[in-house]
Amino acid sequence: MAHLAGLLRLTHPLPTLLNALVAAALTTIAGGSSTQVALAALTMLGIHTSIGAMNDLLDQERDKGRAEKPLVGGSVTPREARAMVVIAATVGFAAASALSSISVTIAAAGATLGYLYNAGIKRTPISFLPFALGVALIPAFAWSAAGVPLPATIATLCLIALPGGSALALQNALADRELDKSVGAKGAVVRLGRQRTLGLIALLHGLTYLLLLVSAPTTSSPVLLAAGGLLLATGVTLSTRVRRDLRQRGWEVSALALASCAIAIALSYD
Repeated sequence: MAHLAGLLRLTHPLPTLLNALVAAALTTIAGGSSTQVALAALTMLGIHTSIGAMNDLLDQERDKGRAEKPLVGGSVTPREARAMVVIAATVGFAAASALSSISVTIAAAGATLGYLYNAGIKRTPISFLPFALGVALIPAFAWSAAGVPLPATIATLCLIALPGGSALALQNALADRELDKSVGAKGAVVRLGRQRTLGLIALLHGLTYLLLLVSAPTTSSPVLLAAGGLLLATGVTLSTRVRRDLRQRGWEVSALALASCAIAIALSYD
């Protein structure tokens, strides 16, 4: 059981599942068939599992002392992690190739951003950028999976996702700020400091939510938009907490908030 639990943790299950569910929901909204929806979800599951496993594989030294990490705790071997990186990516790209050439291109762009982040960008001042761009690609991928042109409403949604994705990246990194600082990893959060990072997170999320409300068609679900706003405020609040596990929940709740708003707007596209 410990081995299976370790393999599951290696996939970074919460963000991986959320990305897959959002891609599936948006592909459905775009008019995709059940097969296209399943392939879109499988693409996301495969690629994000590969990125997550690679992240833990490259961070073994940095994560020393964190027994909850499967490689550090010994429940998963490095060989198994390397196999997961390759197999999950193969499954993801195979699913994307069954959709369209555009889907493969977008999936490759997203995977490249994740791999570059793992390989070293996360230790630079632009550590937030791969995450932001990756989030912005999800709606475009969903419409490509459904095999239909990207409407203006959804293209705008992709652009609005950039500040939101940047804020999510900062929240995610904030949870590990002390650890990154101790090992000399100078990503954006370490360079900015805790207070300025929190201020920037609040500013970016506030801007994103305002842009979502302004751009939302009048037929957008007010319930989903309001729920998104409430979850967003909750996520930012959690990011201010001292406990690392609560800060970790902060970016996850915020991601759920932005997903709710995106789905509310997508449901109204014409």
